[in-house]
Amino acid sequence: MFKNKLSVFLLCMALPWCTAYSADLNELSKHSGVSVKRLEQAISLAQFQPKIIETMTRPYESKQWWEYRNLFITKSRVNAGVDFYFKHEDTLKNAEAKTGVPPEIVCAIIGVETFYGKNMGNWSVLDALYTLGFKYPPREKYFSKEFANFVALADRENWDLKSVLGSYAGAMGMGQFMPSSYLSYAVDFDNDGKINLFNDIEDAIGSVANYFKAHGWDQGHGIFYPALAKKDPTELMKKEWNLTAGEMYENGISTKVNIPADEKVRLFKFELKDNKLGFGVGLHNFNVIMKYNKSPLYARAVYELSVFIRAEHDKRLLERGIKVKPHSRIP
Repeated sequence: MFKNKLSVFLLCMALPWCTAYSADLNELSKHSGVSVKRLEQAISLAQFQPKIIETMTRPYESKQWWEYRNLFITKSRVNAGVDFYFKHEDTLKNAEAKTGVPPEIVCAIIGVETFYGKNMGNWSVLDALYTLGFKYPPREKYFSKEFANFVALADRENWDLKSVLGSYAGAMGMGQFMPSSYLSYAVDFDNDGKINLFNDIEDAIGSVANYFKAHGWDQGHGIFYPALAKKDPTELMKKEWNLTAGEMYENGISTKVNIPADEKVRLFKFELKDNKLGFGVGLHNFNVIMKYNKSPLYARAVYELSVFIRAEHDKRLLERGIKVKPHSRIP
């Protein structure tokens, strides 16, 4: 039944006479600073892509944790991340000095998003944002604004609207920035007079770090800890970020690292193999990662990949006889 309804919906969207959209171009114009005429021109250049709608109905984040983890925590991604770290270490350290965001976190973001710039997407960003912003009612409010933001960005950067490629959701560059993030957080980190998140690795690294700084990254503090639950933690999980570590401990949750009682945390459930469950505690910095992508699966994958990258990076240094400065995070 669902398949039939989806097919009819997609057919309607593809027909020339089915061009009406509910987004208010006047509102989008006010939001983005782009004229209605320019928005109409951009819409006339865009093409509906039914495969994007289909992809939106089966995102990676709908998988169980163990399946999701296997997609991103791989030997090849870790090794490529360490190579990326060594190759761009000066830029990564410079970004850390300016933002407080550690190199392994920036590496992990770029590693999860695009395998260190190798897979930045082959969809027309214009088509993707048009499809989701004007032809996909469940998300049209968000994506219609991103469509307008993209037009504003393209005009600012003097891009050809049709030539920019990205993900099926309209994310761009090595760090997969949405247009609003590109406008707000992308930086010219190498001071060459241009912001380029596609081909300029320094800009990509600096922009990811800048995004995290802008969203409150707490330098030197913890991110995530595995947890054990002695009783059903459902009610605690409902509190989301309104939970304190003290309340969590009082209700049967334990962690190997003792988190200060007054610290705000969030308890998460993760599906393991064989229908087993695991639990974990996210701290403030985990929440910052979730500002980049709201999925806790994504945030944990980034965190775990960063741990493996840092460990392998330090291991290679020790093998070369280079002393490694101890590093740790306080809860």
